[in-house]
Amino acid sequence: MRKSMGVAGAVFARTGVVAIFSLLPAMAQEVAPPSRCEFGAPHENAPPELSQFAFLIGDYTVTLHGWRGDHWSPPQPGVTARWNGYYGLEGMAIVDEWYQPDPAQDPNASRGVNVRMYDPEAKEWDMMWVATGAHQVQDLRAKMIDGKLTMWQVYPERPGFRAEFETYDADHWARISYAKDEKGDWVKQYKLAASRIPCTK
Repeated sequence: MRKSMGVAGAVFARTGVVAIFSLLPAMAQEVAPPSRCEFGAPHENAPPELSQFAFLIGDYTVTLHGWRGDHWSPPQPGVTARWNGYYGLEGMAIVDEWYQPDPAQDPNASRGVNVRMYDPEAKEWDMMWVATGAHQVQDLRAKMIDGKLTMWQVYPERPGFRAEFETYDADHWARISYAKDEKGDWVKQYKLAASRIPCTK
């Protein structure tokens, strides 16, 4: 999907995510098999907060849903993204990879990688995201706010962006993006719904 490479760097911030998905043809919902079945483990000295993002560990197929004021839209038929996570840096960080669309649907899919490390002194997550076509690294932060794992962007500055993660069970979770309306209130925009892909190796 080379046409969307230039937008892919903003995928985790989700600017243009609807545009990217809409550029994809409606195709059979093919899903590549997991590239690994071993995802590592936390280091014995890793901060306990590492578990806050542990839901990312594994391999997931992802569908996009738009907020319709009182409900989420159904996913676009046949088009899915891919998100997988594993323990990196000897178990001191969580590394996750994004493919849009799933490589089984397009071998030239745009892609990116995020490294997440918890800072015990700041009591928040430091994250660095880089993607094909972005030409820069995005600096993000996250922490628990009102009981929800909440993420925002530090560089480049993006004060109108916010995202929350919701975990439903061991195999399903979602990332919900927000933007400020004309009143300055946070309103839902998009949901990336993730479902675990079983490892058959």
